[in-house]
Amino acid sequence: EQKGIEFLLSYTNNIAGNPVGGLRQDFTYTDNLSFGIALDFEKLARLQGLTVSASALNRAGTSLSEVAVGNQFTVQQVFGGQTFIFYGFQVEQKLFDDRLSLKVGRFAAGDDFASSPLYWLYMNNGIDGNPQALPVNTVFSAYPWAVWAARVEARPHPNLDLKAGAYQVSNRVFDRAYHGMDWSIRPDDGLLLLAQAGWSSELIGGRTPDGKWVRKGLPGHYWFGAYWSPWSFPQFGTSARAANSFGFYWHADQMVFREPGTEDQGLTLWTALVLSPQQNIAKLPFHANGGLVYKGLLPGREADQTVFGFALGKFSRDFAGEVSDAGQGYPNTELVLEWGYIIRLSRFAFLQPDLQWVIQPGGTGRIPNALVLGAQMGLTF
Repeated sequence: EQKGIEFLLSYTNNIAGNPVGGLRQDFTYTDNLSFGIALDFEKLARLQGLTVSASALNRAGTSLSEVAVGNQFTVQQVFGGQTFIFYGFQVEQKLFDDRLSLKVGRFAAGDDFASSPLYWLYMNNGIDGNPQALPVNTVFSAYPWAVWAARVEARPHPNLDLKAGAYQVSNRVFDRAYHGMDWSIRPDDGLLLLAQAGWSSELIGGRTPDGKWVRKGLPGHYWFGAYWSPWSFPQFGTSARAANSFGFYWHADQMVFREPGTEDQGLTLWTALVLSPQQNIAKLPFHANGGLVYKGLLPGREADQTVFGFALGKFSRDFAGEVSDAGQGYPNTELVLEWGYIIRLSRFAFLQPDLQWVIQPGGTGRIPNALVLGAQMGLTF
């Protein structure tokens, strides 16, 4: 790393079982092994701000939601694309003391848009990574699915972050048969455009590590984003296709309490909303997430994190009409509640016991509410 070559390796698994509710009782395991390399050309060749990275992954296992629970917000975040996938290849150039960043190559929209480190603390895939409505409602690429893309990010003020990106759209984005190796651009492919404006600040007063009260001191992050694609999207209940897909999303997180004498221990509240108004093509026109994170709740465990979160989704009337005709009931709303405790075993390893309560799985009311007990474990080098 000192010479400009960094090797990346991480492993995460999710184990889960539903002793109560769902379609039937079961227990499954799924995992994600990722590896890659990052080259810092400022160190390698004195090219300031230039980095090149490549990565791949392998996923294995079975989804408990698919085989036993029958719900939309899948309870294991590392399930999806269970095979070997070449994930990303990207070139990034930072300019003007990192106030401007340009990135091109193969990567996912979810790498830069509608994502927060707070989301990564959860095991439910309705929260973790990106709000699930985005990849469900439009062809919003998210890990482990990479596409041809370009992204620009500017910081005209230390607290202001502006992003815009253009991403490839195709029927092949979520097809694991290609193993991430289909780098073609075909005539029927489309484009997804994204823009996001974010503000980071210390909005609420608090105590500094030396115990002094200041009017500003507790960090918060707020952003608004929008997407639009002129691609042709299939409509529910008909063979016709609809041109254009658009939607909006919001995020807010705010630390509301910091333990005296500490830098980052305390309570943070957060929420995220997605609004996709097109009932004919958006499966989840309304999606709301939220929760709280407390770092250092237990004495002597300053790095551990206690989390609570929820994922709430309302199905579109057109989608509900399509599947109810197939005898599957009339989907309306699904809600998942999650509690977890992240035990930081070391700076590169964690263990997280986890509990989820799935209310109205699939939104139909025909599947009993499910209790999901599980855990995730991760190693990062």
